[in-house]
Amino acid sequence: MRTRRSGPGLAAALAIAAAAAAGCSGTAATAPAQSDSRHLPVGRPCSAQPDRAAITLTDTSPTPMVTVPPGGHLVVTVPSWGWGTATDVHPARAGILREQCTVLLPGDGRRTIFLAAGPGSTWLGATVQPASNLMMPAWGGKVIVRPARR
Repeated sequence: MRTRRSGPGLAAALAIAAAAAAGCSGTAATAPAQSDSRHLPVGRPCSAQPDRAAITLTDTSPTPMVTVPPGGHLVVTVPSWGWGTATDVHPARAGILREQCTVLLPGDGRRTIFLAAGPGSTWLGATVQPASNLMMPAWGGKVIVRPARR
């Protein structure tokens, strides 16, 4: 009777599964957001007002989508991951959204506030730095800025 040895292959699979579970687990925010000095203008707050449109990017389907009026503000949250820091949020099409500010969140997530600058739709994307050879999230969401009514 032959037996199969579970060597490095099984150990690698278990390590990948553990990393995925750690990266997907939710964490409660216990510390205040920290400003990202590369983006946050001095003396300018970057807080998420409750009346603003909001979207949390995800790496699952269905993709989240939000509609914003022209001139409105959009709060975009990039969740934390098991390692690294969430990257900047990148709109796929220029001219639709204009970044106002960004802050790093507890657990190395990110919150970015955009101004709806022009009508149209765009995909938003973010990931994590440093890159990993095992697994890396690709968060996304769709934003529609509806045309102004006349």
